[in-house]
Amino acid sequence: MDIQSPFEAGNEFDRLIQAPSAEEPDTDTSDEPGAADTDAGPSTYFPNLEVFITEYLVHHYPRPVDPMGHQKEFTWCASWWAHIEAVSRLNALWRAWESLRLDPGTGMSDWWRIHADPTMRALFYNNGPFKGCTLSKHAPTATALPVVAAPQDLFSNP
Repeated sequence: MDIQSPFEAGNEFDRLIQAPSAEEPDTDTSDEPGAADTDAGPSTYFPNLEVFITEYLVHHYPRPVDPMGHQKEFTWCASWWAHIEAVSRLNALWRAWESLRLDPGTGMSDWWRIHADPTMRALFYNNGPFKGCTLSKHAPTATALPVVAAPQDLFSNP
C-alpha cells in the first residue's frame, strides 16, 4: 500500500478508510466526470484525488502565496502529493466533498464550514506540513514525531 499516493479510486487506501455501510442509494451520475459503471462502490464525480485538487480545489480556494515562500500567512507546496499528512487530509476532504455534494440542503455549506476551512487552515499554517517548501521547491522541514516503544503487553487484550 502506498499511503502517500491514494490517487486511484478503489485502491487499498480507500478500502481501509471506508467504514462498512448500508447499500448506497442508486444515483444516476452517468453524465458526470469520473462516473463509471463498476462494482467498486458508488461512483465519484472526480475520478481521483489528483483531479479533485487540480480541477476543483485550487480554483475554489485561491490564496496569495509568495512563490519564494516569504509570505508567512499561506504556505503551500506545489508538490502537495509528496507530503503524507497533506495527502491524508486532502483525501479526507475529497471524500467529504463527494458525499456532501449529494446533499441538496446544507451539504456544500457543511463541507466548507466543517471540512474545507479547518483542513486548509491546517495545511496553510506556516508551521504545517508544507513548512520549508515554496511553489518552486519541495523542501519540507518537518519530520516524523519521535516515539518510544510502549512497555510489552501494555496494549494487549486481557
